[in-house]
Amino acid sequence: MSNQDIHPNKFSELRSIYKYYIDSYNALYQLKTDKEEELISIYKMIKTELIDSKKHLPKFIIKDILNIITYNNRYAKSYLFLAKLKEVPNTKRISKFLFYKEYGIKLDNYEDFEEIKYVNIDIHSENTIYRAIMNDDKDRFIFFIESDGFDVNQALKSNLYPDSKKEDIHCLNYVVITVQLIVSSF
Repeated sequence: MSNQDIHPNKFSELRSIYKYYIDSYNALYQLKTDKEEELISIYKMIKTELIDSKKHLPKFIIKDILNIITYNNRYAKSYLFLAKLKEVPNTKRISKFLFYKEYGIKLDNYEDFEEIKYVNIDIHSENTIYRAIMNDDKDRFIFFIESDGFDVNQALKSNLYPDSKKEDIHCLNYVVITVQLIVSSF
């Protein structure tokens, strides 16, 4: 069977059938706001298109939202704002901890967050190189890498990133060297 035998409108047909799901999850995966009115708009779309229409269970949506945090953690608080359930099993521990820390609500009755010691949760706090990277603040980034005592081989260890317990994140070294080369070429 060749590609020419495939009905040309099949993609459009499938896209229209699953539009509610595709649009809702595109909004989640491409989230780039912390403005409450925009988050409420996304929430209303998800509630209308997925929850109220009974096309997707709320617990699965919440689980997905919390799992997306580790891949777009710049907007962790925005994702936490969107999450509404009190118990969401099979979610990444760090996402449940962040939700608990922000709202005081445990998403899983089995977690005891008082005993957990997370490493470097506030890496994106003000006046850090990580905040400069997350906000694409080139001037601030250059300030950090040109300051005395800057360690080009420093490694980021944080529970906010996938698999950072298994290995350090050394991409900072690459970024710093690249920026230094760009700056020195001027």
